[in-house]
Amino acid sequence: MGTEPGTTNSSGSGGSGSRGAKKRDSWHTAAAPGTNGTSTDGGHGEPPDTVSDTAALAGKEAASNGSSATSKPTHPATTETAQVLQSGKERSLVVALTGERRRETWSQKAEFLLAVIGFAVDLGNVWRFPYICYQNGGGAFLIPYCIMLLFGGLPLFYMELALGQFHRCGCLSIWKRICPALKGVGYAICLIDIYMGMYYNTIIGWAVYYLFASFSSELPWTKCGNPWNTENCSPVTGRVNETVTSTVATATTTAMSSMSTGAASAGVTLVASALGNSTMGTTHSHYYQYEQHLLSSTLPTMLSNLTTSTMATVAGVVGGASAPPLSSPAREFFERQVLEQYKSNGLDFMGPVKPSLALCVFGVFVLVYFSLWKGVRSAGKVVWVTALAPYVVLLILLARGVTLPGAAEGIRYYLTPQWDKLNNSRVWIDAASQIFFSLGPGFGTLLALSSYNKFNNNCYRDALLTSSINCLTSFLAGFVIFSVLGYMAQVQNKSIEEVGLEGPGLVFIVYPEAIAMMKGSVFWSIIFFLMLITLGLDSTFGGLEAMITALCDEYPRTIGRRRELFVLILLGLIYICALPTMTYGGVYLVNFLNVYGPGLAILFVVFVEAAGVFWFYGVENFSADIEQMLGKKPSLFWRICWKYISPTFLFCILIFSLLGYEEMLGEEYEYPEWSVAAGWALTLSSVLCIPTYMVYKFLISPGNCNDRLRRTFKPEPLIPTAIPGQLYTGTAV
Repeated sequence: MGTEPGTTNSSGSGGSGSRGAKKRDSWHTAAAPGTNGTSTDGGHGEPPDTVSDTAALAGKEAASNGSSATSKPTHPATTETAQVLQSGKERSLVVALTGERRRETWSQKAEFLLAVIGFAVDLGNVWRFPYICYQNGGGAFLIPYCIMLLFGGLPLFYMELALGQFHRCGCLSIWKRICPALKGVGYAICLIDIYMGMYYNTIIGWAVYYLFASFSSELPWTKCGNPWNTENCSPVTGRVNETVTSTVATATTTAMSSMSTGAASAGVTLVASALGNSTMGTTHSHYYQYEQHLLSSTLPTMLSNLTTSTMATVAGVVGGASAPPLSSPAREFFERQVLEQYKSNGLDFMGPVKPSLALCVFGVFVLVYFSLWKGVRSAGKVVWVTALAPYVVLLILLARGVTLPGAAEGIRYYLTPQWDKLNNSRVWIDAASQIFFSLGPGFGTLLALSSYNKFNNNCYRDALLTSSINCLTSFLAGFVIFSVLGYMAQVQNKSIEEVGLEGPGLVFIVYPEAIAMMKGSVFWSIIFFLMLITLGLDSTFGGLEAMITALCDEYPRTIGRRRELFVLILLGLIYICALPTMTYGGVYLVNFLNVYGPGLAILFVVFVEAAGVFWFYGVENFSADIEQMLGKKPSLFWRICWKYISPTFLFCILIFSLLGYEEMLGEEYEYPEWSVAAGWALTLSSVLCIPTYMVYKFLISPGNCNDRLRRTFKPEPLIPTAIPGQLYTGTAV
């Protein structure tokens, strides 16, 4: 694993890692005992360790970098320092004779790219994008999707990669260099990451449960007759009663509404034809003996005395309206064996923790710990598996899916453009929301991962590459899903709308149902759920690493030097907090946390983050930072997007999400009123970190009201250190 000095910004140049190393070596070689300087080790409330320094020494450094300083825009936070240097006044600083604190870097560029791709490509690419695409116009949806990517998602994605790489710290310490008042954004992100860890790892635990259940001679959700099945269980290949009796009921009601007593025989003929013309009816005639008896004896008698009440009776008896709906073995396996949600009463009574599910989730946390405990040294090795394996499995599943009967119809349904839907504003909002949550800016992960890059890494190219791969992966997943949905629709003689589901139901019910009907179903099930596990692990790595990096950078002595222990304690606490999601009613809590935890709060947090960078810190200053790293200033397109379009993009998503939050909760379960109030309190718990810290920062700042406001919103001055080309801001870099 390579390491690099924590080069941040300077009054003159940023420099590369090797160049900085040469300067540092010559500096320390020439320094006699008692040479003055400062240590780069420090943190929140932890100033440099010690001794005296003069402005003359700092002046030499300024002189050595003078030519560079005149050729590049001066960093705004260096203004106050420059005034001190030019005043001729001596400043006393303390010298640390210990070695400088180095920041790790990725051992290979590929590790960083895989980590970013793994974070961005998650379960939502598989279970949400295909559904959103066909629901909002099929191929036509790609137009608003690409527009929102170009003007909204990509500029924010690029912003976070550049911020993390330039300042080389997490989402807490970075605000001292941008706008100290907005440090509450970092604390809000940490809370949101905790909420995500509480439910997202549980979803991965469901996939682990399925993986172990797949190691059998026959998949347990293939047939009915298991201990968890009900009498309403019916395999999808034999479930014809539901379709045909629905046809019978419709035909009967139509006939009776237009018949008189003299037309009774015509009504019988009409209903009989509805039953007899069905291919399912001829193939599975044993299902309909009772209905045929009604047609030949009971129905003529009832029609001869036709009244309103008898019409309702006939429709109910013939159509089976009073019969409970049938359910598939896959649905009952998920709901009654994996979750056992029938043992709970929703959020009012969720029941005890299910031990087997808690064990699966515990295994997930163990994997997460050993992937994160050593930082980029361990995570950089893990991503080679977790980021690449899903693509291997997706391609294998695609090759299998396109050979299934009905696959072409499913893909056609997925891609056929419905141009009229582009006139619907909801389609554009869905496109904006999908691209935002898919790329994942605002969770602090991109900041954390890019902070381990070398200073002059081309983050612009990385942003274009990784965001493009993320979107193409979503598009590829659509082919994998819809080829199988087309197959399912043909087998069940249904339309694709009736087969498809969004969210967990798609990957835990519909797709396993299709796998169970394939040859070699055990193999397909194993690789499919391995893919889900690896997709989820990458994303949970990223979310937790954002918080760990932020806290280690902010408190380097208390936390940073004890990373392994801190990660262990943190994951242990999150696991304990996540135990309610492993109860019999845990599925309701998972959906609840998804909406009220990060779902709404992250939109507001990212909007404030963008405002802080683009409006308080300034697009010009931010562009100068990028120029210092890459040697080229961002084009006018990016500067316009950052200043105007991206904040507007975020604000619109936020408003429409607040207006439609009830739709995000779903319709299968009606959440009690007290839970809605608790949900808004959960959302506010992270959002209020921002104004709370702003007030706190104002109150602790010295001076009068104007001085306090200036200190609250103005970036803290950067102090020259003993390493040329590096500045100290009170944080470990």
